[in-house]
Amino acid sequence: YLAGEKSPDRIPLLRGLSKGAPSRDDLKALCAAFGTTSAAPMLHVEGVTPEAEEAAAPEADRATIGRAEMAAAWRHLNEGPEVVELVAIGSPHASLEECRALAAGLGGRSPAAGVAVIVTVGRDTLAAAEAEGTLGRLRASGVQVLPDLCWCSISEPVFPPGARTVMTNSGKYAHYGPGLSGRKVRFGSLAECVAAALTGRAARVLPAWLS
Repeated sequence: YLAGEKSPDRIPLLRGLSKGAPSRDDLKALCAAFGTTSAAPMLHVEGVTPEAEEAAAPEADRATIGRAEMAAAWRHLNEGPEVVELVAIGSPHASLEECRALAAGLGGRSPAAGVAVIVTVGRDTLAAAEAEGTLGRLRASGVQVLPDLCWCSISEPVFPPGARTVMTNSGKYAHYGPGLSGRKVRFGSLAECVAAALTGRAARVLPAWLS
C-alpha cells in the first residue's frame, strides 16, 4: 500500500521482504494492496522475482518506508470502531491454504452473536475445499463461502445489511471497502480476523510488530 503511494507510475523494486520468506498468499495480498495506490502494472521483490537484480539500477531513485509510516497507514486503514459485525476474507479470492487456516483458527467454533463471516473463493478452490472437507468445516462454523464473487462488487443483500463495521485481512478491500459499502473498516491479519469473528471486537491498538 505504501510502496504504491511512493511509486504511483513506475515499477518499483521492494527490498527487505525476502528475509521473511513471503508465501504466495503474502505476495498476492502485497500486489493487490500495491495496485490500489499505484498505476504501475507490476513490481519486483528482491529475492523473489527472477528479474529483481536486473531491476536494481544504480541510478534509480530510492525511498524508505519506515515504522512510523507503517503505523500511520495502519491507523488510516483501521478507522472503524472496535465492534465488528462482518469478517470479509477473499479480496483477491482466498486460496485453499487460507481456507484451511481459517477453518483451523475457528476450530469448529461459531462466530460471536451478530457476527457474519464471509469468504470469497474461485470455483476451483471451492471444489478442492469441498473434496478435502475444509468447506464442510467452514460451514459447520457458520462461515458463508461464495464462489466467483469479488468483495468490490458485493452489495446488499449479499452484504449483510445490519453490518456497520467490516474486518478484513485485505489491504485492497480496507482501501476500497468504505467507499463501496458505506461501512467502517478494520484491517488485520487472518489470525486477527479469526479473533474478531469469535469475539465481535477488534482492539484499536497497534499490532505487536508495529508497537
